[in-house]
Amino acid sequence: KRARKVPKDIKVITVDHFPDEMSCGTCGHDLKSIKREERAGTFRIVPEHVVLVKDVYHTCACNRGICKENKPVAAKSKNYIMKGRGIEPGFAVEAACQKFFEHIPPYRQARRFRNANINLARQTIEKGVAHVAKYAGLVQDELHAHALAGHTAQMDETPVKVQAPGKGKCDTGYFWVINRDERNWNPDARPAVVYRYAHSRAGAVAEELLSGASLRFLQTDGYSGYNCLFKESRENDALMPVRCNAHARRKFFEAHLATKSKLAAKVIQMYRKMYAVEKAAKGLPPEEREQLRLEKTLPILTELKAILTKHQDDATGKLKTAINYTLNAFDGLQRFVFDGRLEIDNNAVERCIRGIALTKKNSLFAGNHEAAEVWATYYSLIESARLNKVNPRSYLNWVVQEIERNRGELDYGQLMPWHCPVGRIDD
Repeated sequence: KRARKVPKDIKVITVDHFPDEMSCGTCGHDLKSIKREERAGTFRIVPEHVVLVKDVYHTCACNRGICKENKPVAAKSKNYIMKGRGIEPGFAVEAACQKFFEHIPPYRQARRFRNANINLARQTIEKGVAHVAKYAGLVQDELHAHALAGHTAQMDETPVKVQAPGKGKCDTGYFWVINRDERNWNPDARPAVVYRYAHSRAGAVAEELLSGASLRFLQTDGYSGYNCLFKESRENDALMPVRCNAHARRKFFEAHLATKSKLAAKVIQMYRKMYAVEKAAKGLPPEEREQLRLEKTLPILTELKAILTKHQDDATGKLKTAINYTLNAFDGLQRFVFDGRLEIDNNAVERCIRGIALTKKNSLFAGNHEAAEVWATYYSLIESARLNKVNPRSYLNWVVQEIERNRGELDYGQLMPWHCPVGRIDD
């Protein structure tokens, strides 16, 4: 059983416990404490509470007769982000964390306030969250630039329902996700993931998002919309495709469940061996990862291709689909073997989509296209913080406080999660 972790700055309430009878049964005198035993204690939840901050602005003047010509001096508001608004930046950050990190929709947040006899409208909460996102978007841009500046990146997309005013229904938009995560081979890695919202799933969107990238490889699933990224006629003609082996393996799982095929079971076993090699290669330098894969993984892939080619014409149904999918993408599927900086699959970027999936389930849809862009902004910061083992709530508060303190006049590259001095999460 692991030891319980307690924050160093947690508020401690000490409660002294004495025997029920505090007088001596023989002489009647009061008993005195002769031993003090402190136990681990118990956690107590204090429900959230809202504090109303009233700002009083004073006008000051000198009452001395010789200073009558000097005009009175009035205090002015020093608010930058939330100037003229009824909530503080920290309030908007908390609301954003509850929605995008803890997946609590704003209408549930408003209901909690009503239970505390505070009639804070849901629209007020959402407008505050969207307003802060305008400033956080500059940090999102820096994360985007960082994600495109690496050796390789992973890319994926997921649909989202967006309310269409006046239509009585929802449109379908897409979150495009670009992930740069080098932690499996670089001990000094600075992982980052950026989300962008678009109305379309067309490959032209992917081209626009990768404009100016210095990437050498891009790892994706089998969606044909990415094919335009790998054409030699592109401006970035050095971009090479890397395919996801997890997608290929999944098709053989489906074939085995449907047909109980021995061939599908054999392929699954071969993939199991390849993933065992990846487990051993995790954390090694790129050169050692490449050498290990050439020795152990490449022979498996060579045998796999021979087996699939042999049975390609005889297979039917889902097994044939799995074989054709794997053989058509085989060059991209085996490319990771020859570069230790590549991964066997793009599960890392798919894990980054889990948070959006939960928010989509609880919120049902984004209010409009602008709201969907707000989602993308906050998820860029929240998920990048998680990749760097920084508490997203602490990180967002730090970012907003720095922007407020400098009134927007700062280098937003210094607001990356790896520069955050607070909220570090221990392994």
